[in-house]
Amino acid sequence: MKTRALALLWLLSTPWPCWATEATPPIHQPVGASVEELLKLAQSLNPELAAAALDHDAALARVEGADTLPDPIFQITFDDISKNDAGWPSRTGVYKYTLKQEIPGWGKRDTRRAIAEAGSREANAQREERIAEVMMRVKTAYADYHRVHLSMDQTSELIQVMRALVEFARVRYAQGAGQHLEATSAEAERGALSMELTRLEKERHRIRARLNTLVNRPPDAPLVEHPHLRPLPAGASLDPAQLLERALSANPDLKMSQARLEGAAGEKRLADQNWLPDVEVGFGLVDRREEGMRDGFEAMVGMNLPIRGSWRSSAEREALARQQAAGERVNAARLKLQSDLREASLSLEEARQVEKSATEILLPQARIALQSALKGYEAGIAEATTVLDAVQRLKKFQIERVKAQFEQQVRLAEIERLIGGDL
Repeated sequence: MKTRALALLWLLSTPWPCWATEATPPIHQPVGASVEELLKLAQSLNPELAAAALDHDAALARVEGADTLPDPIFQITFDDISKNDAGWPSRTGVYKYTLKQEIPGWGKRDTRRAIAEAGSREANAQREERIAEVMMRVKTAYADYHRVHLSMDQTSELIQVMRALVEFARVRYAQGAGQHLEATSAEAERGALSMELTRLEKERHRIRARLNTLVNRPPDAPLVEHPHLRPLPAGASLDPAQLLERALSANPDLKMSQARLEGAAGEKRLADQNWLPDVEVGFGLVDRREEGMRDGFEAMVGMNLPIRGSWRSSAEREALARQQAAGERVNAARLKLQSDLREASLSLEEARQVEKSATEILLPQARIALQSALKGYEAGIAEATTVLDAVQRLKKFQIERVKAQFEQQVRLAEIERLIGGDL
């Protein structure tokens, strides 16, 4: 009792590590200064990843007991039972206490362990696939969050331009140099931009809730208001041959299919080994109750006779079909991986070229055209429709660039999911 009291006192006085406090930022603290910060939070806090890790632990525990022997059987036998005059059992002459152990046939225990190990590799691949999937969702949502903020900034800039245009139009109309339609058209365009800004604000809240869910925070927990996109990798790291090599060795879906094939091959070996008999050995103590009889021991050995071939043959055919099906799924997974990787690489390159054209050519020219139109309208040598057209053109090119940036981040996240790691 004294020892237990001391142990309890030690447990209460020992400082326990506060994993949750260290891993979880306060709810009121904004997170998301970079996508890397959110990825770390997701790895430690996302419940889907925690569940996948526990599934893997369960599969590992299954391996530890896969090749153990069955439980032994303890048997008591009442032998040489005599009857009384009424015909009822009255006395037992011999008691036998027997311990039996079944031993699976040659190689069956090793095969069962191999099947369990294949199952653990499949569970690990499922865990890796879930990690890759969640990481891609975080990266995509963060890129979407950046897209909305950038769109809001650009829309606010255009609203300021339209406010200036409205003031110019009102001044010109008051001076009799313009029409009332010019002011109303400019005001309508400004209203449309304000409505777009409101829509973007609501979309920002939805994306924030999505990101917070991925890192196991309340939907309305604060995020950094101005996210920064991670830079794109250099072109050399996006070489198709290198990407394919990494994907074939580390893609979680492909590893999962290969583990299933190994498990199916083990099931086929076990079906073949069912033709081998299992052995049962036993040892017993014989207790003789009659006078003059000596107690003794007994030993026994037996085996089943695999003479029922119909179900064993059907089990072999079933296992063979499952193994062949698993092999076809590996081939299909490999082909799909190559196709998806190539498609994502081409889409990334296409978006890169679109952003380059918009940044270096289209947007500078559109800004120059808008400034020229505003000066011309202020000087009275250009129409309001010219300014509105310039605003619409600038808005279109801004949307194209933001869309291309977002597409690059999405395709990069998809490539990293396919190759099983970051670039």
